[in-house]
Amino acid sequence: MKYNIGNLGFKTKKECETFTRTLIYKLDCCDIKKDHPDYNFFVYLFKNHPEYEIKKGTGIDYFSIVPSPMMNKYRQTMLTRLDGTKIDFSWVYCCQFKERTPKDNLIKSMRSAIRDDIIKYKRSNSLICNDCKTKTEDSHDYHVDHDNPSFQTLKDNFLQLTTKQIPTSFADCKKYHYAIFKEADIEFEKDWVFFHKNHCKLQILCKNCNLRKTK
Repeated sequence: MKYNIGNLGFKTKKECETFTRTLIYKLDCCDIKKDHPDYNFFVYLFKNHPEYEIKKGTGIDYFSIVPSPMMNKYRQTMLTRLDGTKIDFSWVYCCQFKERTPKDNLIKSMRSAIRDDIIKYKRSNSLICNDCKTKTEDSHDYHVDHDNPSFQTLKDNFLQLTTKQIPTSFADCKKYHYAIFKEADIEFEKDWVFFHKNHCKLQILCKNCNLRKTK
């Protein structure tokens, strides 16, 4: 089996990962904009990310290679969207060529359904990290996190409790290009949004604390 990133072919996933790691450390910390010779490689690499549709948001402006917040000697990849927002994405995940399953799209649709509530929470709360207590006026550096229960727990509990048919096919959000529920599943979506709103406990975390929690 051959694994392709654009017009580059690799015999194994490991070969792809080694090539990408070598390139990233060769380029080191920099911005990779449309006129950069490796821009298209990073576009195709990013398309392999399991959460591509969500992370892409309003679209790709440019990529950046930056020091890892966990350990300065390591490098991580960042995306700057067309609306100026920034988000990290794991280039290692992109080299794993994971197939997007209906389960993946169900999770993405459930996250999409609560997007407005997440945005509302962020806008109505002070940007002070609940862990390290740092604060800023730059909302790009702060995230809304599910404290306890986690999003995973809420999702699993709802799927066990719902009496409605769990969707297996999904639509695509034309504006942000991520999976959303179809009109036929609007009642399922409404129930999920109501359940989430009544059981979630949200908090504000800075980017570093959120990454640390994830790891």
